Amino acid sequence: MELCVNSKKEESFENPISVELVKTKSEMFFSNGYLPDWFLIEVLSRLPVKCVFRYKSVSKRWRFLISATSFASLYISRASLLTPWTILANTLCVNMKIGSFLTQSFLPDLVSDNWLHSRFSMVHFPNMVGSSEVGEGCNVVGVTDGLVLYDCGVGEEVSDYHIYNAMTGCCVAIPRTSTRFGDVSTGFLTKYEGGSLMSYKVVRLDCQFGESYVLKFEVFSSETGRWRRVVVYMDVAIEVVWLRRPVALNGKLHWIDRRHGILVFNPFDDFNQCRIIGLPGDIDEQCIDARNNGRSVLFDVHQGWLRYMEVSVVSVYPFGFSGISVWVLDEYDSSSWTLQHKVKIKDISFDDILISKALNGTIPTPIAFHPLDANIFYLGFGDTIASYNMETLKLDALVDPADIRGTLQRNGQGCLRKTPCWSSAFLFTLPPWPISLPKTRNSK
Repeated sequence: MELCVNSKKEESFENPISVELVKTKSEMFFSNGYLPDWFLIEVLSRLPVKCVFRYKSVSKRWRFLISATSFASLYISRASLLTPWTILANTLCVNMKIGSFLTQSFLPDLVSDNWLHSRFSMVHFPNMVGSSEVGEGCNVVGVTDGLVLYDCGVGEEVSDYHIYNAMTGCCVAIPRTSTRFGDVSTGFLTKYEGGSLMSYKVVRLDCQFGESYVLKFEVFSSETGRWRRVVVYMDVAIEVVWLRRPVALNGKLHWIDRRHGILVFNPFDDFNQCRIIGLPGDIDEQCIDARNNGRSVLFDVHQGWLRYMEVSVVSVYPFGFSGISVWVLDEYDSSSWTLQHKVKIKDISFDDILISKALNGTIPTPIAFHPLDANIFYLGFGDTIASYNMETLKLDALVDPADIRGTLQRNGQGCLRKTPCWSSAFLFTLPPWPISLPKTRNSK
């Protein structure tokens, strides 16, 4: 193999004005089929990540170059800001043969050139062999940095977690929990550098019925490979909105409390304390009461800011809700919120697919904020995914229920056990470089 680069320039020293300009040609020779490391790195860092990982099998040398932390850092620095993303809804459990089961989830295809396509595809998770509970499935309980945390517990009280890398297909099992909780809310936190996962935490919170001054946690650390129990005593009674998943930011987890605001817990420190960030004073408190349980609110991180969004459940005939509001937390260490958007139902326009649902009293369920456009967020409108634009005040249907049914039929899935539960859906963003999973230690 030979790459040629040769510099050549014609000049006339006798008459500089009559110089004939020619295109510069460069030649560089790589003899004997050898490509230097710097050249390989330059080429590989400009290829799609799937191709890069495929080329690990070319030779030991290529595998060494691609596996280096410096190459991962270079690749990340050159990656496009527009990373693939989608909405992952934990909606479908499929029974397989006795002794194993397979979980699949609806995955709206929102990633091709960031255009929205009205079709569903299926995400296949690894078969979990060894369960004798026919009819049981897995639940996706957390996503971060391209990693999916799902629970294969055979019962509601004990959890059996696995972490799945959607880009590499690698799966790591976490030791089964020993503490029996009633209703469990699970959080997932990671720390990584240069594409390598340094550590992660899985946090279980016992969501007790009614108020309690005592919060019971169970925390798994990848560094120790063990679960530890944590009890936090609060000055005020806490009642977590368990239907909504916790939000991760700054190495901390955040839950919505029905009366006091946002409950903050840091599993990386040993102080075993929680703090409260107050919610905006003008929210519709019915959205997070015991009856609605946060079904019509969304609390999440967007572009580094905490945002709180609600669909007010106060009905305005013939609609089931009265409007939409969005707040942004001004400073993380304060309880000061800014109202970013507020619209009444009479000012919202619906497309044809959604108008009948709206007139029937359907209340939209917020799903996620658009990862790039701060003016757009997504809602589940019955069995349809819709987008709302805060500039145009328009609700548009993105996925028709017929597409869901057609996908299930094409995949031969005749045992749909659940309907879409948008309150447990996730915004799933793939990182520019896959996060490597460390092996967990076996706890004794």
